[in-house]
Amino acid sequence: MAEQNQFLQVIRVWAGLAWADDVIAPEEAVAMKKLIDGAALGDDEKTTALGYLDSKVELDTGSLSGLNEVARAGIYKAAVRLAGVDKEFSPDERRFLDRLREGLELADDVAQKIEADIPMPE
Repeated sequence: MAEQNQFLQVIRVWAGLAWADDVIAPEEAVAMKKLIDGAALGDDEKTTALGYLDSKVELDTGSLSGLNEVARAGIYKAAVRLAGVDKEFSPDERRFLDRLREGLELADDVAQKIEADIPMPE
């Protein structure tokens, strides 16, 4: 898989988290736009990524299976941070993170450490 396509797939995962509670909060949109602006994407790919903010995105981790453990942990860490960016942490976001952890084949202890290191709203 091409590197740029991997960036786009990762952004899609994060967009799925932002949509987990069926709403993209303004803080989530700002955070996603910063991620998209900073990603190594071509113009068409940036347009596609920005489109993820306009309509609901479902979780699809199948395209990330070839990533190493460090990359998978990084994706999860960014998703956990994004989950709390709007100062709310819904049950839908919890379920999304659980599915993401499973899809990334991330060990429970690794996920727990990541979550313990990132303050989450209650």
